[in-house]
Amino acid sequence: MIKFKVRTGSWGAGKEAVILGLTEGTSLPSWSAGWPASWKKAVLALLKSKQFHGKLNETFVLSVDGRWLFLVGAGKKEDLTLDRIRQAAGTVCRRAAASGVESIARGLVALPGSSVQETAQALTEGTILGTYRYNELKTKSKDDPAGLKSVTVVAAGKDAAAVRKGIQRGQIVAEAACWARDLGNRPSNRMTPTMLAREAQAAAKKYKFRCRVLGPAEQKRLGMNALLGVARGSREPSQFIVLEYKGPGAVSKKPLVLIGKGITFDSGGISIKPSSKMEEMKFDMCGAAAVLGAFRSIAGLKLPVHVVGLVPTTENLPGGSAQKPGDVVKALGGKTIEVINTDAEGRLVLADALGYARRFYKPAAMVDLATLTGACVVALGSHCSGLMGNNSKWNEQVKAASNRTHERAWELPLWPEYTEAVKSGVADVQNVGDGKAGTITAAAFLQEFAGKEIPWVHLDIAGTAWADGDKGYICKGGTGVGVRLLVDLASHWKGKV
Repeated sequence: MIKFKVRTGSWGAGKEAVILGLTEGTSLPSWSAGWPASWKKAVLALLKSKQFHGKLNETFVLSVDGRWLFLVGAGKKEDLTLDRIRQAAGTVCRRAAASGVESIARGLVALPGSSVQETAQALTEGTILGTYRYNELKTKSKDDPAGLKSVTVVAAGKDAAAVRKGIQRGQIVAEAACWARDLGNRPSNRMTPTMLAREAQAAAKKYKFRCRVLGPAEQKRLGMNALLGVARGSREPSQFIVLEYKGPGAVSKKPLVLIGKGITFDSGGISIKPSSKMEEMKFDMCGAAAVLGAFRSIAGLKLPVHVVGLVPTTENLPGGSAQKPGDVVKALGGKTIEVINTDAEGRLVLADALGYARRFYKPAAMVDLATLTGACVVALGSHCSGLMGNNSKWNEQVKAASNRTHERAWELPLWPEYTEAVKSGVADVQNVGDGKAGTITAAAFLQEFAGKEIPWVHLDIAGTAWADGDKGYICKGGTGVGVRLLVDLASHWKGKV
C-alpha cells in the first residue's frame, strides 16, 4: 500500500525521485514556477534537443543535482482532462517503480475547470492503479523491485486540506478497484464461488456493510432454477451473495441495486468453448468483482445512500449432470427459459438476480454489470462498455457517471423489435437470439426479467474487464472496470431517477 503525504511550499532538499509533468510544446508550463533553477535548465535543454515533446504518456528520465527527474507528457494543454492526468500519473509511476524507485515527490495544481480536490483524486487514482501488479502467486526474487512505497504531493498551503481530501478519496476508490483486479486475476482454482463468497463476507466485516450468502438449498426454495441450472455441471456449489449498505442520512428507503455476474470459470458448458484463450474465462466474474469493489468504496466513503448488491456466482462446466441445450428452466418470478446455448449462461444467472431484486427490494433503480457477449467486443472493442436500458433518464445518469470516471459506456438501442429474437416456441423466452445483434438481444432477454416499471441499465463489460497489456493506469489482466463508475453513480444518487 502506497503512503501519501502533502508538503506545502518547497520541493525540499530530499533525495526522493521527482515527477515533473509537461504539456506538449517547447516551453515550460506555468506550474514550473516553483522548480529549482537547475531543473528548469535541464528540462529546457531536453526540450530544445527534441528528445522529449510532452506527448500524452511520453516519459523521459534525467539526473540533476543527485536527484532523478521522471518527466511525463500530458499532451496538448487544451486537451488536458482529469483522465489525462490520471493516465500520465499511472504511466510515469509505473516506470519509476520498475526502475526501483520507492519514494517520489510530485507537484499539484488544479486543472482548469476542476477543483484541487478532484485533481488530487485523479493523481492518486492514477498512481495506485498504474503501479498495480498481480504478483501474489509468483516466487519473489531479491532482485525484484520493491515497488513504490511513498508519494509526497507538493502543493500550495491554501490547497493542502483539499489535496488531502482528494488523496483520501482517491485511495479508497483505487485500492478497492485494485482489490477487484485481484479477484479477477486469481485463477479459477483459487477463486471459486465459495471463495468469492468468503471474500465478500470478509470485506463486509471490515468495511461495515451487511452480507448474506444463500446456498443451493435456499436457492432451490426460492425458485432460482436458472442459476441452479448453470451450476449443475460443477462440483462447486453455486452461491448467491446479498450485500446491503445504508449510509448515515440515506436519501431513500428504496435502494439502488447493483448486480454483478459472478461466473468464476466459464467453459461454455455442453456448448463448450474453443480451447484457445479459455484460461481467460476466469475473468467471467469481473462484474461481481466490480460490485464488491464498489461496496467496499461506498462503505469506506460513508456515502449517504441505500445500496443493495446481488452477486449470483457459479462455475459453468460440462459433465454428466450438466444442463443441456434444449432444456427448459423456470426462473425466480415464474418465467420459463429454453436453454438453446449453455454458453449463454451469464444472462441466466442474472435473470434470477433481477427477479430477486424485484421481489424482495422493489428498488428505485438497478444496474447490472456482466462480461456477457463477444459481440460487444466486436462492436466496441476494449475502449468502452455497451449500455442498454429501459429508461432514458436512468441511461443518461449512468452515462454521466461513465464520462466523469472515464469508464466509458456507449448506448445501444433496445427497441421492441429485438425482443422478438428471444421468443421461444416451447417456453416464454430462449436464452439466445437469432445470431444477429448479439449484445442487444442479450439485453432484450434480461429486460424480460428486469421489467419496465423499475429503471434498469445493463452494462456489457466483455471488452473492458481485462486488458492484454499496460496503458496509462490500465495494467495487463483484470482492470477493475466498473468500480469507479458505480462509486461515482452512488455519489450522485438522489434516491430516485
